[in-house]
Amino acid sequence: MKQIKTTGEEPKKVLTIGGWDPCGSFGMGADIKTIQALGGHGMGVMTVVTAQNSLGWYGAEFMSAEFVAQQLDAVLSDYGADAVKTGFLGRVDLIETISSKLIEYNVANIVIDPVIVNAKGMAMFPQEVIDAYVEQLFPLAVAITPNLREINLLLNGSTDRWTLTDESLETVIAFQKRVAALGGDPAVIVKGLAQPDGRLADGLVMDEAVQLCQHDKVDTQNVSGTGDSLSAAICCFLAQGISLKEAFVKASLGISDAILAGGHWQLGQGPGPIDHTSIG
Repeated sequence: MKQIKTTGEEPKKVLTIGGWDPCGSFGMGADIKTIQALGGHGMGVMTVVTAQNSLGWYGAEFMSAEFVAQQLDAVLSDYGADAVKTGFLGRVDLIETISSKLIEYNVANIVIDPVIVNAKGMAMFPQEVIDAYVEQLFPLAVAITPNLREINLLLNGSTDRWTLTDESLETVIAFQKRVAALGGDPAVIVKGLAQPDGRLADGLVMDEAVQLCQHDKVDTQNVSGTGDSLSAAICCFLAQGISLKEAFVKASLGISDAILAGGHWQLGQGPGPIDHTSIG
């Protein structure tokens, strides 16, 4: 009989709450691959099952709020979670249920990825969904990880995108201040800031100060799920006891490496995923 190995630390438990992409590029699939690559134990509560691939979006079926609550009870009453992130939620009743359960189980290290704008830059949901994010989930978060269009939608009701300028950074700081006024004072992590020299940067906004993590732009279309994976990586690092500032830098650089490693892939007919095995 083989002996059980006793070396190595028990993995941190990281829960992702969001949607399922059957091709594994976005959502829960990307999150759990990221968590696994960073040595965590990935767990998932499903809010919606989508029909999508590299060429387009074909439909979605939402879980009921009651079933999402059952999933959350099952995970949090038994395993618990060292950190939690949310992704595709899309309905007010789901947001209300998730917020209630995170409070009930006193979950720490919450990262909210507000999935409210699609790949074409269009708002995905009615205003009441956006309001529910702001009022119920943002105050619980350690960090919020929107992209520029999502920040503009949340702050100004628009999805226009801008490049990284002094004016845009002031807008991001204004957004963080507005969110902080709701309570909890979460940091805002902004993905994919275009810079004048052609490079890209992710930005961490805390206490009106901005920290940038810069990286070269990779000439590839395989960037599907990078936002999901970035927030999952930050969440996993927080679960491991790493500070938010360090978690941000490690996650940003790790995702950049994963984009480079998977840049030559052609898994489908359109844009594909990153190489999650290269994140760690």
